Amino acid sequence: MGSNLYSIGLSGLHSSNARINTTGQNTANVDTEGYSRQRTDTSSSPVGGVVLRDTSRLVDKFVSAQVRADTSDFSYHDAYHSLMSMSDSLLAEDSVSLTGYLDKAFSALQAANNDPTSSSLRQLAHSSLNNLVEQYKTLSGLVQNQANLVDEQLSSSLTDINAITTKISDLNGKILREEGLSISPANELRDQQELLAKDLSKYLDINAQFNDKGLMTIQLRNGQPLVMDQNPTELKVVQNPLSPKKIDLVVSFGDYSVGLKTDSLGGSIGGLVDFRSEFSEYADRTLGQHAIAIADAMNTQNAKGLDANGDFGRDLFSLGKIEIYSSKDNIHKLSNLSVKVSTGESAKLTTNTYEFNRTDDDRFAITQYDLNGKAVGQSTVFDLSSMTPNANGYYKIEELGLDIRVSDLSAIDQDDVFRFTPSAGAAAGLSLHAKNGDALALSSPVGTTTHSENLSDAKMSVSSVTNTRSDTSAFASDGSLYPSAPHKIYFTSPSSYVVQDASGTEIASVNNVLQYTDLLEQAGLAKEAGFDVSVSSMPQQGDEFSISTDNIGPSDNFNGLALINLQNQSLVEGKASLTKAFAGFIAQVGTKTAESAGHAKSSEVIMNDSVNRRDRLSAVSLDEEAVNLLKYQQSYSASAQVITAARTTFETLLGIMR
Repeated sequence: MGSNLYSIGLSGLHSSNARINTTGQNTANVDTEGYSRQRTDTSSSPVGGVVLRDTSRLVDKFVSAQVRADTSDFSYHDAYHSLMSMSDSLLAEDSVSLTGYLDKAFSALQAANNDPTSSSLRQLAHSSLNNLVEQYKTLSGLVQNQANLVDEQLSSSLTDINAITTKISDLNGKILREEGLSISPANELRDQQELLAKDLSKYLDINAQFNDKGLMTIQLRNGQPLVMDQNPTELKVVQNPLSPKKIDLVVSFGDYSVGLKTDSLGGSIGGLVDFRSEFSEYADRTLGQHAIAIADAMNTQNAKGLDANGDFGRDLFSLGKIEIYSSKDNIHKLSNLSVKVSTGESAKLTTNTYEFNRTDDDRFAITQYDLNGKAVGQSTVFDLSSMTPNANGYYKIEELGLDIRVSDLSAIDQDDVFRFTPSAGAAAGLSLHAKNGDALALSSPVGTTTHSENLSDAKMSVSSVTNTRSDTSAFASDGSLYPSAPHKIYFTSPSSYVVQDASGTEIASVNNVLQYTDLLEQAGLAKEAGFDVSVSSMPQQGDEFSISTDNIGPSDNFNGLALINLQNQSLVEGKASLTKAFAGFIAQVGTKTAESAGHAKSSEVIMNDSVNRRDRLSAVSLDEEAVNLLKYQQSYSASAQVITAARTTFETLLGIMR
């Protein structure tokens, strides 16, 4: 009896001592990050006394997983919002807004139109256009700086991620060794591993699991592995040969690498990647699209007038070369291809990426892909062998507003893929081609004369100029009209007229005239002439009007007014003016910023709630540990009293035997 009582008391001492040690461990680690409160479990022995069980961590795997998920979600929105708010504050500044520069440029053009003979006003307009170009470059630089910042943060984050996964893998080895030598779990090592997993979730949305050996494995939410038992992987950034400006991530397993899906990465890495594609690339392409639109529209319109020297207008702006990319095996074929925006067709241009490939022996196709890499609409299929290139070897793809040149059609195989994004980098590549204000073609290239002997008060004027190319219009290369072009309009009655060439030969006649606008259009001659004329009121029989390149006054500003009118035309994808398109771009940036701010705030609240739920179970409470310490101290003392009683009883029995 005494011996059994002694065993009971001794087991109680061991149990109380173990629990006091556990309580001390908890108390000592009250401020240790990632420490999970421990508890030593016991059970009653069938032969009397108490049996010590494992000292385990008080953790809930589901709560821990939720903490990681919510931490990842907050880190994603926090990183995204931080970058978006920075971009919004930069682009929303009045000093960098394109709207003011556009207004100043067109106002200066208006002033030059008021007096086309003033070289100083022309030069002022030229300077304003140059300032506009520089502002496009400034905005492009801001966007590029943001992209560079993202790249730097991404590189630094990947270094941290690879260090964390290596540590988790190393801890798997230490846990396997320690738990193999002892029946007790490696609680402190597992705490460190859980903390590392939580730190990793700040960068990526991960799924932490445990294999049949109890070792932690890490996968991304899409199932791609980052830590497999004791074998860590390495995340790397690689260049995509088809889209060098896009971010491609790979998971390296040492001997081989696997491409990482960049959609829904979560964490700050996901925020960086999404910001780069959803804003940086979007902003660069949007600004590039605007730059192409204004350059193409003003170059096209300037060519329809005469400059200060009486010559046909030349390009006011120039754009950089559109870069074409392909796989490494096809790099040698890139010199065989070149692409440019068709003159006057920039409204058809999108911000998409275009993929060019051969579909069969005779046909080629161009497919558009949006920023997310999804195909947009149907592919445009065409047969270059049946098309006629222009003098420079370019084939015009009418539907897309693009000119493409292929030096050797036979060199393109069916499995070859070539990609280009016309709007990418276009704002940075924009430059002012005109050397001075004299290059502004403000004057009409053709004029009209109303004969003094006409019976009516009707006056003729040029209503439009659509083409001044010597090979496709009535204008010769020296600026004069071809003899066969319309030179005279003679009204045979108030409702009928004939069009005559330079020799007086009738080249067209029109009857039953109801309107006196666009007379050459009504005669079916406007397209080949490249211009049209109208009269102000009803003419009389015998009224005669002449058309000549000599009938132009020195202060003519017909084409200059057309240049100014471009400010209000829907140049961007045929939907919005330059000012409205830029305002829409800024509004979208502001909306995105406000939206990301809301997501960041709400996700932080959710994350904190998850952390609090985890702490209620796993964090150390000094009040609770103080109560436990007192309880276990009393239990220890009571167990000691049991041993004392057992000893006294045993001594009494021995005394009786004597």
